[in-house]
Amino acid sequence: MQAYPPSLPMSDDAPPADKPKPVKRAVTLSGLCDVIVFLSLSGTWLGSLGRYGWLFDLMSHFRLQYAVVCALVVIYALIRRRAWLVLISLISLLWNAQIIHAFHQTAEVTPSSGEKPLRVMTFNVLTENKNQSAAISHVMQTDADIVCLLEVDDSWRAALEPLRIKYPHRVEELDDVNFGIACYTRLPMKSSEVRRFTIWWLPTIVLNLDHLGRPLTFIGTHAIAPMSGQKAHEWREQLTDITNLVSGLPGEVIAAGDLNATPWCEGMRLLRENSGLDFRSVDPVWPPTWGLNLPMMIPIDHVLVKRGLTIQKRTLGPAMGSDHRSVTVEITHSTPWTVLRK
Repeated sequence: MQAYPPSLPMSDDAPPADKPKPVKRAVTLSGLCDVIVFLSLSGTWLGSLGRYGWLFDLMSHFRLQYAVVCALVVIYALIRRRAWLVLISLISLLWNAQIIHAFHQTAEVTPSSGEKPLRVMTFNVLTENKNQSAAISHVMQTDADIVCLLEVDDSWRAALEPLRIKYPHRVEELDDVNFGIACYTRLPMKSSEVRRFTIWWLPTIVLNLDHLGRPLTFIGTHAIAPMSGQKAHEWREQLTDITNLVSGLPGEVIAAGDLNATPWCEGMRLLRENSGLDFRSVDPVWPPTWGLNLPMMIPIDHVLVKRGLTIQKRTLGPAMGSDHRSVTVEITHSTPWTVLRK
C-alpha cells in the first residue's frame, strides 16, 4: 500500500488571505456637473406636477433658480457637444421662462381717473428682528393707507406705538408668536374681525372699510409654510378657507400678506381660480420677497385684488433686519376693467 504523508499542522504564522481592496472612485467635475444637470432638469418637470402631491408643489417654487441653472446647462451641453442635452435643457429653460413671464404683467395700464391711488403695504418684519426701529421707520415713511405687519409678537408692542398714533384704526393680534399680525388704516372702518383657520387657529384679520364711498374688504393673513406633508395640508386648507371667505364677500376685496406661495405654485392657482382674487398688476410679481441672502430666494409676499381693482405700481422695500422685503402697491379702479390674464 502507498503511504500518504501525514497532514501538516496549521501554523499561526501563516500569512492571512489577501482581502479585496475597496474600489476608489474619484468624484470628477464632469460627474458633479451631470448630477447638477439631472437635479435641475428634474426639478423643472416634477415641479409641474404640484396638483399630484405636496412635494411636487414644493419643488415648483424655484422657477427662477431652475431658469438660471437651465441656461447654464445649455452652455455646458454646448461645450460638451451633447446635442440631446442641449435640446432637453433648452426646452426646460423655455418652460421655466414662460411660466415666469406669465406673471410679468397681469394687467394693463389704465387711464388716470384723477383719483388718488390707494396705497397698501404688507411686511413680514420677522419676530426676532433686532432692528425694530428701522423696520417701523420704513413703514412710517412709506405712508400707506393700509398697513399689514406679520410676525409681530409681544416684543414688538412698544415699537408699534408710532403706528398707533399715526393711524386712527387698528387691529392687533400679538399673542401668536410667529403668526402675530397687526393691521392699521386711515380709511373709515365700519367693522373688523379676526378669523382663525387651520388646527393651529392662525389669525387672519378682516377689515370692512369705506373707500371713496364704496365698500372695501381688506384681508391680512400669514399662511403656514408647507414644509411637510401635514403642514402642506394645513397650508392648502388655510388658502381654501380664505377662498371661501372671499367668495362670499360683496364689493371690492384686497388680500395681502405672506402666503408662503409663489405665483406659479398649485396652492396659488387654486386660490386665484376659486376666489376671484388675482394679481392684476402692471408691474411684475415674480421678483423675490423672501430669502434675501439665500440662493433659494422666492416671491411669497403678495397683494391680490378683486372686482375692478388694478395694481398700477408695485414696490419692494429694502432689507430692514427681516428675511422678507416689504411689498407696497398702489391700487386704482379699472375703467374699464382691463385685465390680461384672469
